[in-house]
Amino acid sequence: MNTSTLATSGRSGTFNQRALASGRDFDPRDFVTQDSILGLQREAGYVWGTLRDEDGTLYSVMRRVAQATPGALDDGRSSLSGKLIVLATGTGREGMQLRKEPRFAVDSAATKMELTDSDTATLASVPDAEGQPMRLVLNKENFSYREEGVIDVEGTMAVPPLQWYLPGRDASLLYLTQTWLVDGLIFGKPARGFLFWEEAWMYPGGQLYRTKDPLHDAEYLTWYSWANHWDDGTCEVGHFLFGQRDFHVGVTAHSDGTVTSATSMDIEITRAADGYWHDEIAYTIDGVDWVCEPDPEGHMRGLGQMPNPQQEGRIHRVDDSRRPDVWMAWGETVPAAGNSRRR
Repeated sequence: MNTSTLATSGRSGTFNQRALASGRDFDPRDFVTQDSILGLQREAGYVWGTLRDEDGTLYSVMRRVAQATPGALDDGRSSLSGKLIVLATGTGREGMQLRKEPRFAVDSAATKMELTDSDTATLASVPDAEGQPMRLVLNKENFSYREEGVIDVEGTMAVPPLQWYLPGRDASLLYLTQTWLVDGLIFGKPARGFLFWEEAWMYPGGQLYRTKDPLHDAEYLTWYSWANHWDDGTCEVGHFLFGQRDFHVGVTAHSDGTVTSATSMDIEITRAADGYWHDEIAYTIDGVDWVCEPDPEGHMRGLGQMPNPQQEGRIHRVDDSRRPDVWMAWGETVPAAGNSRRR
């Protein structure tokens, strides 16, 4: 019988930054409830993902939806505000750059999430809100997302919903996530890809990346979310996070309904010559080698210089030579945190 040796240091209630991860049921009531979960409250919801059009142009889309003060014109946050963001290749400049069209979109402060039936939650801009309207329908089989003048797609849930949880005494994070395979139009061009609806649940006053975020305590090195769909109709979606001490998340959902969560994990980040972007991430997950291969044009340069540069690419098992027909891997590394775990 194999047993693991656990670290003995650390404050009570920190568990040496060890995380939990699993599948979960899709329940739209989770998206409208104001009740706490594990003593945590909803920090924000996020609709985001990556699509490619018929010419291979990349589009990465993100909108953060946080509760705002009644009557506010925006959500009052200086980081990850309530604006619609779209980065794309094909702009004539290097990497992925911000598109200008989303600047006319409604702010997330002027949206409302409602349970429209037992299987569906709908986020939509309120009547007479300033800016171009939006509507997001969260349903397993009938997902749709429309931002007027920007994106209009529909899809079905690709794999079972997932969750991961990093407990802590002063900071804690429950992350709920589900993924849809979508197709439709972006800037009027036919496109396919994956979109996620995710929610971060934190202690009161917590804000992802800024305040009471246990990822800082775990000294995380990288966080990637990825999805692959093959022409035989099968699909995998995963979330790979890694940091110091015992922190790792390696959870993968499969279109056959199964979910796997890593017991052991190690990584090595290979930096680009500039020390900022990465050229590769090598993973060993429960003895299986995986790799993150950045897209040559996937550097999200339009976001500016930041401590956690964002990149788009592809994640797969090293020995899997199949080429997916739809894929994405949007993630980040933290150059200041290093390229591997301290030994």
